[in-house]
Amino acid sequence: MENLGIASTLLLLLLLQLVGSGRGHLLPGQPAIDLRIQAQEQLISQNNDSLYVQRLMRLSKSAEMRSYMQMGVEACDNFYDYSCGNWPQINPAIKAYPRETNLEQLLVKAYRHKQQRLMEQPADEETDEGAVLRLKELYTSCLLYRQAPDDVYRQGLQEIVAEFGRMPALSLPGQDWPAEEFDWQDTVARIKRKYGFDILLLFQLSGNRIYVGQPKQILPEPNRQDVADGTAYHLERHLGVEPELAKTTAKEITDLEQMIARIMVNRRVGVMSQIHTPNPNDTSYDDIVNITQYVETVLDRELETNETLYEHVPKYLSDLVDVINSTNPDVLANYIFNELLNHFYYERTGSPVEQCVNRVRDLFPELLDNMVFQQYGSADTLSDIEALWQQIQLSFRGVLENSTADWLVLETREQLLEQLNTTSLVINGYADVNFTQRYGDLQLKPRDYLHNLRIIFNHQRFSVKLKTQTSASYDPFGKRVLLPVALLQPNFLWSRYYPRAVRYGSLGTLLAHELAHSLEDASKWDDKSIAEYAKRKACFREQYGRLRLNGHYLPQSDLQAENIADNLAIQVAYHAYRRFLGELSPSFLGSESLPHLNLSSRRLFFLSFSQLYCNDANDVFRDKQSLLQLRTPNALRVLGALSNFRAFKRDFNCGSGSRMTTPQKCQLFAVNLD
Repeated sequence: MENLGIASTLLLLLLLQLVGSGRGHLLPGQPAIDLRIQAQEQLISQNNDSLYVQRLMRLSKSAEMRSYMQMGVEACDNFYDYSCGNWPQINPAIKAYPRETNLEQLLVKAYRHKQQRLMEQPADEETDEGAVLRLKELYTSCLLYRQAPDDVYRQGLQEIVAEFGRMPALSLPGQDWPAEEFDWQDTVARIKRKYGFDILLLFQLSGNRIYVGQPKQILPEPNRQDVADGTAYHLERHLGVEPELAKTTAKEITDLEQMIARIMVNRRVGVMSQIHTPNPNDTSYDDIVNITQYVETVLDRELETNETLYEHVPKYLSDLVDVINSTNPDVLANYIFNELLNHFYYERTGSPVEQCVNRVRDLFPELLDNMVFQQYGSADTLSDIEALWQQIQLSFRGVLENSTADWLVLETREQLLEQLNTTSLVINGYADVNFTQRYGDLQLKPRDYLHNLRIIFNHQRFSVKLKTQTSASYDPFGKRVLLPVALLQPNFLWSRYYPRAVRYGSLGTLLAHELAHSLEDASKWDDKSIAEYAKRKACFREQYGRLRLNGHYLPQSDLQAENIADNLAIQVAYHAYRRFLGELSPSFLGSESLPHLNLSSRRLFFLSFSQLYCNDANDVFRDKQSLLQLRTPNALRVLGALSNFRAFKRDFNCGSGSRMTTPQKCQLFAVNLD
């Protein structure tokens, strides 16, 4: 069976179908999951509170969780294999794509399908807000543009080029390209002013600060021929350039791009930027890259006295001068115009749906998040998640107020408690944004997709591009934990039909993990607390360095923030769940289990936590990740956090010699198990 990542969904529909047809057993050769099943499950779960449906939902969740488990493995020997041993067979990673499979991918896939369904709903002038109408108009015009004749499409692309000059590759036979009229800096500045694309130079506004310099990093491509072939295809297919000329031009563009990639570094805007101070004695630099002139062209006005220019990656700017000086003007012009047109190319072969969905998602990420939020962010759902958040915060406070936190000096502990108390939970659905005010006045045309792109790009020209958030995160500046709308999807990490053990073990530990990051800023800590923290951090470094995956030891690293957050999260969420159980009436304790899954409520909590990290990765991807040392592999995240937690040993009756009960426990704090 293909793609059993949402096995709960499939089982639910199969059960409903079987009950309806009178059959009492499952048939072999069951079909692959269609993501529309998720929509049907959502309608059922939203509109039917019967015990019958509750039973089906619990059966489906039980089937999903059991499908990932490898029952033959002892939980006390390797809890990750026990929880996730069958994941690679159900959701295998392959050599090409996906190189890795994990729960977040399944969440994102279902989430994107929900976004697509919202795009596909017919526009309704009476019920849809103005911004939603514009989004649907763009999507429809994209789908219909496939019917536009080739000559109309190519003429539209040529008109875009003609706004800023002439592209040498589009010159007619015998026609000279006027190199003396081409000013590369003026061209990229006018493109930025009109459409907001950073070509060769970054322009970013941040209050009265203006950053200019290296644009988004281009990574050198190992197979330059493949890149050149792709560029040649675009030139020939979309612009009608003759094959030989397209091939030659594409190679020149690719070679120039590789030169630019080699002078770039990975650096966030604002980090190590320098105030721009022109040197009046050195005019060679300004002759090639005149930053002030570039900015004033982009803004179409002179700089104001309170505005300050900052050079982002100053060395890039000096190296760019050498690249420009060594490049023929016609090659530079072809590169610039090709970069411009890459934003407008429309693939006219194959189904347009995926292309149009991705384009709308790229252009309206916040609006789409808000549309999903409006559909799934009911008052009951938000209330449930807020209640869980409050319990996690309360549990965290209990940890910091416990005697095991006495290694912190009192003033520092109070500071951490204040930080904890003022950290808020924000579901990133952009409920406070007036999207109709932002987008409602866009004048789009029903069938002119290129026109619509030009209007939207112009409207967003100075906006910082955002991506849809798909995982929880901590914002240290706003002192808030951000929960993405994707996690509002019911019947994944939570459902009103599931035991609370599932909710606390999955969503609860995610919230606790991000909340743990609020304790990391040691800049205001006292020296004694910092020294004690360093000792505990060293324990984690040594311990995780002794863990092995596929026979290889994990390299020791000073980057222990994620491991420490994992350890804190499982303890805090468990403590919160124990308190919930203590307040639960004995008559309701039976609801804290799943049918056909012979686990107590506490064991179900730990299984829910572990299955957050089920994954598979092909060997090449896994090796590259281990070299980068960005994060502890998922299996070792589970094994490390649970082997440090005495409650796990107790709840699974693990012997002192088992792998999951390492004698040396590393903890920042300890949770009272009673």
